[in-house]
Amino acid sequence: MKSKYLSAAAALLCVAGLAACGGKGSGSLNLGVQVFGIDRAGLVLQNNGGDDLTITGTGNALYYFKTLMAPDSQFNVTIKTAPDYVTCKLANNTGKINYYTYQQTSVTCTPDAFTLGGTVSGLSGSGLVLANGAQTLGVTADGAWQFATPIGNGSVYGVTVLTQPANQTCTVTGGGNNLGAGTMPTSAVTTVLVTCVTKAS
Repeated sequence: MKSKYLSAAAALLCVAGLAACGGKGSGSLNLGVQVFGIDRAGLVLQNNGGDDLTITGTGNALYYFKTLMAPDSQFNVTIKTAPDYVTCKLANNTGKINYYTYQQTSVTCTPDAFTLGGTVSGLSGSGLVLANGAQTLGVTADGAWQFATPIGNGSVYGVTVLTQPANQTCTVTGGGNNLGAGTMPTSAVTTVLVTCVTKAS
């Protein structure tokens, strides 16, 4: 009778963990990892120095190692490889596997960020404000400018004139598409050009 209860408990754990309980290994538990923020291929995790888990999707999702583990056996999740120009950090990645810990491990990935900027020319009026999404920047003179918050590589950017300076009209060129927009590369962007001219009287 005792073995029946143990088998039933293992089956319930498999259902609760959405585990493929016919997988490799002599145990009954799948070790899961919550992955957050991944936006490209290249992340490979390991458990106890092996059992590679290749993360194939993007966004936020739950993944499972293939090898089934015995209850209360030790797990140690590490990062084998990470995508280029991405920083990934583990949390709750060691312990003994059981019903409470089999999904506790998480890895959060963040694309490395770089600055977005360029130059302004012809500015004589006051009040020029540039925008990139929610970021804004007031510019008071010709020369180099740069938004304060760096942007993760792979993200889309688009610089616009939020507020025109007094008695002038400014236009935006340059960047990835020559209109002040593009996809953030793995280096700083300094090629967005803002050109201002005085309005005709």
